Amino acid sequence: SVTRILMSMGAIDLVSPQQQPQNISAEEKNAASHAYTDRSTSSSAVMPSSGRPLPWRPSALQKRSKEEIRPINWANRPKSYVMRTEDWDEFPNGRWGDATSPAFGELSDLSHFYSFTLGSEDDRRAMLGETPTQFSDVYEVFARYVEGDVPHLPWCDTPLQPESFLIQRQLAALNRTGFLTVNSQPAVNGLPSTHPSFGWGGKGGFVYQKAYCECFVSPENAKKLVSMVSPSMNLYAVNHAGDEIRVDMEEGGVTALTWGVFPNREILQPTIFDPSTFLVWAEEAFSLWTTMWLNLYEDETDSYDLIERIRE
Repeated sequence: SVTRILMSMGAIDLVSPQQQPQNISAEEKNAASHAYTDRSTSSSAVMPSSGRPLPWRPSALQKRSKEEIRPINWANRPKSYVMRTEDWDEFPNGRWGDATSPAFGELSDLSHFYSFTLGSEDDRRAMLGETPTQFSDVYEVFARYVEGDVPHLPWCDTPLQPESFLIQRQLAALNRTGFLTVNSQPAVNGLPSTHPSFGWGGKGGFVYQKAYCECFVSPENAKKLVSMVSPSMNLYAVNHAGDEIRVDMEEGGVTALTWGVFPNREILQPTIFDPSTFLVWAEEAFSLWTTMWLNLYEDETDSYDLIERIRE
């Protein structure tokens, strides 16, 4: 069942709060017609060492040299985030703060965001489907991306991140059930900062992260997620029309999804979830159904109608 899959990912079962910085807000588990959930538990896996200064790749631009925090939503489309924030005078460091602050500026209009190509239209059809006619045809594309058989999705510039290999089987099962995942990370609870899979920030520290899963879902599946919310969880959803679902979620409030504790340094919180920023990302995410998938098919064909129904 969907519940069993989500619980095996550590995304929805009831857990006690894990050790975390005092100024981090309560756990939030968000779901949307574009959706996400999170949780903190221990995990381990062995993959190639990254030696990362941060969980995400810092920009080489000098004016972003002090940037230390990014919203998780663009984790798989980092060039889009960099382009949408290129006019900012300052970049968040230390704490994310208020995303509407003039010091940070605003995320630029959709017309300016990065749009990588998946090759020619023939290449895109080969990856996304020549003539999909059933929901299951689209679900299978997302599942095959998670399994490594499809190299890209419109929402993912690169293959699945190695740290998500730990939950690869569960992600594939979720996608085949109609929960179309575009962003995820497993939980980490106090692993050494030199850990080969999850380490970042240099030697001598400990790193933490909440399990996170962001996905597109149908209205019916959104209702299922609402019914799964436990007292320790919050849920946030938005559809293509901008209608929102919030369950036990305060207005505003930023949640740290990744943080690290290092000697003689303040606690670092390099990856966050901000509800207001999520709405900006959701607009971009929905638009990619049109610009990167829908336009592969002729109007009034079964394939065109299918992708349009999913987007809506």
